[in-house]
Amino acid sequence: MLERRSHPHLPSPIVLRWSSLVLALLLLASLGGPAIAQTAADDHPIRIGIVGDQTFSTDIQASYGVLQQGVTYLSGQNLDVVLHVGDLVESSLSPAQVTALFNQATGILDQLPVPWFLTAGDHDVNPPAFQQDSPDRSREQLFQQLYGARVPAFAVHPYYSFDLNGYHFISLYSFGALDSDSRFGNIFLSQVYDDQFAFLKNDLNHHQNARGIIVWVHQPLWYHVSGWQRVHELLRQYPVAAVISGHFHYNQDGGEVDGIRYLTVGATGGFTKVGSRQAGDVNHVSVVTVSGDKVTNVQLKALDNQPLSLTPRVDMDRIQAMDVQLGNFFDFASANPVFVQGGQLLASCGGPPAKIQIYQIGDPTDLPLDVKIAFSTSPTGKATLSSPAFGAGQCSQVVSPTECVLPRTARTFISNYSSVDINEFFEDALWTSGLAPSGGGPQPGTLLNFKVTTTINGKSGTLFLNTTVSTTVQGCP
Repeated sequence: MLERRSHPHLPSPIVLRWSSLVLALLLLASLGGPAIAQTAADDHPIRIGIVGDQTFSTDIQASYGVLQQGVTYLSGQNLDVVLHVGDLVESSLSPAQVTALFNQATGILDQLPVPWFLTAGDHDVNPPAFQQDSPDRSREQLFQQLYGARVPAFAVHPYYSFDLNGYHFISLYSFGALDSDSRFGNIFLSQVYDDQFAFLKNDLNHHQNARGIIVWVHQPLWYHVSGWQRVHELLRQYPVAAVISGHFHYNQDGGEVDGIRYLTVGATGGFTKVGSRQAGDVNHVSVVTVSGDKVTNVQLKALDNQPLSLTPRVDMDRIQAMDVQLGNFFDFASANPVFVQGGQLLASCGGPPAKIQIYQIGDPTDLPLDVKIAFSTSPTGKATLSSPAFGAGQCSQVVSPTECVLPRTARTFISNYSSVDINEFFEDALWTSGLAPSGGGPQPGTLLNFKVTTTINGKSGTLFLNTTVSTTVQGCP
């Protein structure tokens, strides 16, 4: 059994072993007033359903279809309550559209046989025009009006709390500064500001005798450690079992810190990463069981009906850096032009033979990184690779002309959750290949596709991400 964390307002673990009568007397003395002794027999667990993000998606109706799948599953799980981690609507749309989406999404959630509550996400409250610390709170006010009709406290300020079955739930708000993020941009804006902190401090003090306390918030604000520190120091003084977030669109187990379980859940309809399921390429809902001030079970239900387990933060942090690196291919087409002239593939009309070069990949992690490149054309079979090869001295192991293993930190100058830069002193490409026509040769408009897959063997097993980048064959006069 997990050891109970000591709180200044609760009896120590040793006291819990005494008879219930002695325990009651000690509680009366320590709390200075009437109290009900909490024993193992009356410490009933509570089962909590968790729903992830729907928005940051190009097809909101498809996202709500996934939400419906999640609601259907959770409806059969004998839950006590369901928590939504935010990003229910798309605030970049017009107020009328936002209202329609809110009504549609809440109509799906209302099918749950138990109460449900939400915390606001960035896509719920940020203004249409991006500006860090934006003064435009029109969408925030709209969302407060919409959800405030259901939970009046939310209309006053977008953080609130409620009680259920002897447990206390606190919905914190991530966006005291709009368009802020704990990983991207100015991370110092991403914090619990003084007005909300005062609310939290007062709320915890008034619910210190709850069986357990569950906090949920859209962003995992603890990524900005100095901004979150005072919040954690406050939470650890009370019977807080868990702090749960969404926003990242992948699940992540942050483990226990001072007895508080930190969890991030993946999307329920929003975009996911592209790769292996344990690397975040899956939509899911979750069921968290809490007994007293301890999380006793976390179950993930993947909506593709395949097994899914929590991925530890150490691996998901690596995956995040790998994902950021794959985003560096934004200029691939312009850096690798291909023209067809006289049946030949050239770098320019009348120029030298076409050459594909990949500079964007290094190893942004602390583990060896396998890099694999697969080539195809659309329409198929119109070109082949010619003399593909990795640069000399780049790989610790060359598996084939299109696959190699990079040593940790290879070619990498900067690597973190939001930025991966290739070392400026590396001017040679990681991988180079010529192109030869086949199958009658490509015509102008043919896509030359390069699928790049990066793989690590992490704490939780083999994890990979991939992306497909393309350059279009152009014609010559």
